[in-house]
Amino acid sequence: MNVDTGQVVERIAALPAVRQAAQTAADLTELWPLTSAMHMDNDARYCENLQVRLSRLAACVLTDADVSMADAEFVYEGADMIPGRPQEEVDALNAANDAIETLDEFTSSHDVHDLFDAAAALGVTWSGATTTAIGDAVANVEQFVSERTETTVEPITWRYAATVVLLDELLRAVTAQFTADNGAELPTAGGAPEARVRGVATLALPFIPFINAFAATLEVPQICLTAEQYHGVVAAYVTPNGDDSADDAAVVLAQALAPIAGAEWRKHREDVLWDPKEAKARAREEDERKNKEALAAKFAHVKDDPTKPEVEL
Repeated sequence: MNVDTGQVVERIAALPAVRQAAQTAADLTELWPLTSAMHMDNDARYCENLQVRLSRLAACVLTDADVSMADAEFVYEGADMIPGRPQEEVDALNAANDAIETLDEFTSSHDVHDLFDAAAALGVTWSGATTTAIGDAVANVEQFVSERTETTVEPITWRYAATVVLLDELLRAVTAQFTADNGAELPTAGGAPEARVRGVATLALPFIPFINAFAATLEVPQICLTAEQYHGVVAAYVTPNGDDSADDAAVVLAQALAPIAGAEWRKHREDVLWDPKEAKARAREEDERKNKEALAAKFAHVKDDPTKPEVEL
């Protein structure tokens, strides 16, 4: 990690988009500790659904197919095959679940080998140089955060910024591997070549569940991306923008991730607070409103008769 890590973290934390996203994270984390059984059940369901969504993301990237949520849920429940579905997709979903569960251990172990094991589960191959760079990045950022937080309680904006800086370091390592293996292609009018985006996206795939595990050690909520969003973030990151400095690349990453993270944290909070009775009542009220509007529209052409008593719709 370079000596300007603190400056990069501070720069990321000062970005308006990051500050806005971090506020939604703070709105979520202020709910803890959860005391309501309903809220705890809701959070457990959210976490299960999050793993299903993350496994779907991984399977979509690995197979280049539009894997369905239904298939991802079926595999999460233990399916080793799905009639009528390609076995490649089922295998990718199972591999993704293995990787995610392996990385859950990082929150307590802080062992980077959990990340290497997750990559192996996904069939992602890193070179020796990349593996070394990844190990160094994780160790250095962990040390930096530890030294910084020993004497002060950093706000969630700063802690989230630190996770972005680590993700930037990891992405830089696999981008360097792809460039070494394939050369640095010139960008097209639409950005980086598609082969470069897909290649880096595959090499970087283990970093999404890993960065969630790392964030958990800093009490930062987890994020999730669709395959399309992930593709977009990687495309933005690997497209040259005229400045190859570390802080510039991290800013590009932070700007791309912020709205996605903010939306996920907003969803998490809404899911935790969801009340089925209130939801049912609101749905009934909405149905009644629509029925009244439809009835009123149906008889809109009928002229009022002042001699008849008023009837409430």
